[in-house]
Amino acid sequence: MPEFRRAARLVLIDGDGRVLLFRHVETSGREFWATPGGGLEAGETSEQAAKREAAEELGAKHVNVRALWTSQTEFSIGTRQIVQTETFFLVHGHRIESRAEVDRVHRSEGIREARWWSLAEIESTGDLVFPSNLVIQLRATLAKVG
Repeated sequence: MPEFRRAARLVLIDGDGRVLLFRHVETSGREFWATPGGGLEAGETSEQAAKREAAEELGAKHVNVRALWTSQTEFSIGTRQIVQTETFFLVHGHRIESRAEVDRVHRSEGIREARWWSLAEIESTGDLVFPSNLVIQLRATLAKVG
C-alpha cells in the first residue's frame, strides 16, 4: 500500500539562469540530483514548508516564495512506496549560507553536494535528476512568470 505525502520543492535560479540542485546519496548507494525541499509537517501549508525548507537546507531564513507548479511523483524509500504531490516554489531573496545547522541537515538527509546547473547541463547529464521533467517545467513556467 503506497504512502501518500505532500512536499514543497525549491527552485533557485542564479543570475546566469542556472538552477541549484543537491546531490543525494541514499544508504543503498543510489545517487540522484534534486531541487532542495522536503515533506510537509503536520498542519503546515506548502508555502510554510517551502520557507522552512529554505531555512533548514539553505540557511536562508527570510525568503519570498512564489508557487510555480504542482505535480505528482512516485518513488521508493527502502520497502516503502511513496506517492508524493510536490509544489515547486521560486525562491527570491535567498543567500546560501554554509552553517553548522545546514551542514547537519545535509548530512542527515544524505545531501553530499550542491551545484548550480544550466538547463543544457541538466538535459545532457547521464546522472539521475528529479523531477525528470524539470527542464520542461522550468522552460514553460519561467516563460510565463518572467
